[in-house]
Amino acid sequence: MEWHRKSQGSHMTTDKPSVTQKLVEVPCPVCGSEEYRVHLPGTLGDDLPVFGYKWTPEVSRSYRMVRCKICSHVYASPRLSNIYKHYVDNVDETYIENEPLRTATARVVIDTIQKFVSSGRLLDIGCATGDFLAVAQKHFDVEGLELSNWARKEVERKGLAVYDKVLADIVEEGPCYDVVTMWGVIEHLEYPLLEMKRVHRLMRPNGVVCLWTGDVDSFLARLFGGRWWYVMGQHLQLFGRASLDRLLRDAGFEPVYRGTYPYVTSFGYLGKSLGRYQLFGRIACFFLNLPVIRDWTFTLKLPDEIFDVYRKV
Repeated sequence: MEWHRKSQGSHMTTDKPSVTQKLVEVPCPVCGSEEYRVHLPGTLGDDLPVFGYKWTPEVSRSYRMVRCKICSHVYASPRLSNIYKHYVDNVDETYIENEPLRTATARVVIDTIQKFVSSGRLLDIGCATGDFLAVAQKHFDVEGLELSNWARKEVERKGLAVYDKVLADIVEEGPCYDVVTMWGVIEHLEYPLLEMKRVHRLMRPNGVVCLWTGDVDSFLARLFGGRWWYVMGQHLQLFGRASLDRLLRDAGFEPVYRGTYPYVTSFGYLGKSLGRYQLFGRIACFFLNLPVIRDWTFTLKLPDEIFDVYRKV
């Protein structure tokens, strides 16, 4: 298992790497090249990253990020081996508070998906607490994969099908899905090409895979550098449009839609998410959480938020 969705964990651990937590040098996960230049120096040292999204300055500490000289992909190396195991016990009760915003986002996203596939069987990889599945079930037969024991129980409480299987455990069932979704997942994968090939084998002819991730080649990513919000220890991959497209094509997909992720948020939640920026974050959080505006919602479409759809070929 080399993937996992944003688990929204609530705690940070700073245990030193042990025999089962060793850091490993890896070649480019997209093209296999070992030629790179340093994109961002590492800031974690021997500490484990924050596994979750508690918006404090610590969440931005990351492994060294390098850029492949051949395909331009940015990835963590050296990085933790078998990082996915650290997601299993993540718990974040405050994650529930943001459920209405995630549900509203899912309604917008579903409209785009249905332009390509209107019904059938859908698998949400890294489904967290099942907010997207709850919306998608009105149009599809839905199932989720989720490693977090706490999050999976929340999905079950909603009466939705969810499994703690890894992709490697279900490939033998053969092509069975019309839609596979990965919301904020692909940046967590240790071996994204291998996993996307597994996704390909699971999909029926003309099925689509829908992805949301950040664009490391965007203007905002270049402007913020190491302070860009996608830079954090649990994000092992930072894709640009070119490297994402190459990855999906090599896995057997072709692009059919390129867009910007329509994230429905509130001023209050936006203020909380800026908490990683220390002084500026505290000031923003204070003003954006004023009672008169904190519950106002709007759709945030930042140019560094990739929302792409690929069809199986």
